[in-house]
Amino acid sequence: MTTSTTSTTKTGDVAAHYDGSAPTYHEQYDEQRVTESAEYPANLFRLRMVAGLLKEAGATSAYELGAGEATPIIRLHEDLGLRIAASDLSPEMVRLGRENLVRHGLDPELLVELDIQDTEAVAAEQSRRGTFDAVLALGVIPHVEDDDHFVEAMSGFCRPGGTLLLQFRNSMFSMFTFNRPTREFILDELLVDVPPGFRDVVADDLDQRLAVHLPPRRTWEKDAPAYDDILARFHNPFELADVVRRHGFTDIRFHWYNYHPTYPMLASRFDPAEYRQAQMALEGDASWRGMFLCSAGVIQATRA
Repeated sequence: MTTSTTSTTKTGDVAAHYDGSAPTYHEQYDEQRVTESAEYPANLFRLRMVAGLLKEAGATSAYELGAGEATPIIRLHEDLGLRIAASDLSPEMVRLGRENLVRHGLDPELLVELDIQDTEAVAAEQSRRGTFDAVLALGVIPHVEDDDHFVEAMSGFCRPGGTLLLQFRNSMFSMFTFNRPTREFILDELLVDVPPGFRDVVADDLDQRLAVHLPPRRTWEKDAPAYDDILARFHNPFELADVVRRHGFTDIRFHWYNYHPTYPMLASRFDPAEYRQAQMALEGDASWRGMFLCSAGVIQATRA
């Protein structure tokens, strides 16, 4: 596949970031660290959700795009008895993932290195693996530029009647954060088609009302790009659902996780343990509130 220099650079940055994350990636799925980890274990709650959805769907096999070092897909195999296969962009994630598979008595070749934006490589992997009852992409679509291409690639791993589970960073959460992302959402999405003069007045007003200096840019001490230095897009759930629908999926449903009991800038006013417990108590709320209280969601859909 031919890619632009910009696309190639961004892909390389994403791979480098996850190479840096690989050695500690498994910690976010450690059940013993739920109340102790420095970072809120959102991905553990996501994995629990995904396991429940796959069990409810009666899936017996699953392919995961962006499997990291394979902890989630191995957990799904062990808990649900799924036939599994997977891929990831990061060479270090794949290396550690293959070691992880061997430790669990599984074939290391079940996990391969794959750039989802490489059309020929994706087609070869689909031909080699065949189709599955479910296809998963958890934490991947924020890092790709072409949503249509990505969902089309996902569909190639999913049998007719099978289940798609697609995680996304939720742009609607910005309506609860009252900070810079709120400003960006209102100006760039809600008011995208209004005359510039109107947008300028709104922009000036928002600058007075919102904490536009927040959130701070995330950094880390590793020799790799931090998360805020790579392509990491937010998605409007309704627009992303339209993409999924365009590629032959029906029965589209939203599921939410990574709840916030206050907007994030107020979290420091609470005891950390109390705040963590309040977050955890909200996980699993299936109401409409998750669309605004959650920074991430999962689209579930059925391939027609």
